[in-house]
Amino acid sequence: MDKEQTDRKSSLLAALERCENPYTLAQIEALLKKSDMLQPIGDLARTYPFLLQLHSTRDLSLKTRLKNKKDNPLSRYLEYTAAPVFFLSLLMLVITAAIINNFSFDEQGFQINTFIAKLAALFGILWLAYLADFFVILFLASRTRSRIAQSAFVPKLLSLIFPPTGIGLRHLETPERTWLPYHHWSKCNEGLFNRLKEQFSIPMIVIALLIIPVLLIEWQFYDQVENWLNTDLSFVLDMVQGFIWLAFAFEFILLVSITNDKFTYIKKNWIDLLIILLPFVSFIRTLRIVKVARLTHLARGYKLRALLMKARQGLIFASFFYRLLAIKPDFQLRKLKKKLDQNRTEREIIEEDLVKMSLWLRQRKKKK
Repeated sequence: MDKEQTDRKSSLLAALERCENPYTLAQIEALLKKSDMLQPIGDLARTYPFLLQLHSTRDLSLKTRLKNKKDNPLSRYLEYTAAPVFFLSLLMLVITAAIINNFSFDEQGFQINTFIAKLAALFGILWLAYLADFFVILFLASRTRSRIAQSAFVPKLLSLIFPPTGIGLRHLETPERTWLPYHHWSKCNEGLFNRLKEQFSIPMIVIALLIIPVLLIEWQFYDQVENWLNTDLSFVLDMVQGFIWLAFAFEFILLVSITNDKFTYIKKNWIDLLIILLPFVSFIRTLRIVKVARLTHLARGYKLRALLMKARQGLIFASFFYRLLAIKPDFQLRKLKKKLDQNRTEREIIEEDLVKMSLWLRQRKKKK
């Protein structure tokens, strides 16, 4: 054992003497019991020292209001247009919410009222502005030979198909940054993601629960409420559902843009994606693929279930989650303990694979 390893061991023993955390001690004890089994990994680490780099790669820092370089026309253009593009994308998302949640149908099929027609025309005009912005960027990049990051350019290009996805787009020259209201240019990392997720959690609970009275009115009390309000109740309910859809779509698009592991986020939040896609089921009516009434009730029923699940997800993330479940703390603790056990099992499987790899390399070395 060399001096460096001896000093490291002495330092760890001193830290162990000072440690009074029973959870930490239990983990150390469990790890020491596997010391003999993990010895091949220790031998492997002498050849591949990167296996000993156990520090966390998570970036939990919150870096906002960052300054970008303005050393070329493209950089200056991106700086000046970041806020307008964000709010333009948000406005187009609002228009989309109004359009897809306010279609009307009769026995003849699909109909569009004057209000929706005007919104569609406005969407088209705004899309032309969005398209012009894209061509200006291409022109400036070509003229100044500025280097555009592919990881940021591809989402920008795809946003031409559906401009509301322009919310949270990355900086084309510094792709690890995005522009957000109040935060301005911010680093896209786990710290920013967690902050936004926490800020969304409570409002999304309230918004998710709005669907319950809406669906109760639609299913059971429509005539009574319409007579009581003496107004076009269908339009009011459509606008409420449009607002709910808008909130979920905005949160989903923004958080997908912020996270660096988009596939994992989408996989974990597939319910959110279904909530966003459900209104588009209305278009199937025009194709007459399935019976209208059955499809509508199926979509509404699933939307209720999905939104309730979303509300629960928000509660889990919210800081007051444990106070709400104080009457059954054991249930939550056991659930979290189960997740820890699953994580530990996965780690043990990986360690077993490393042991097998070490033994295989040792045998191959002997044959040589």
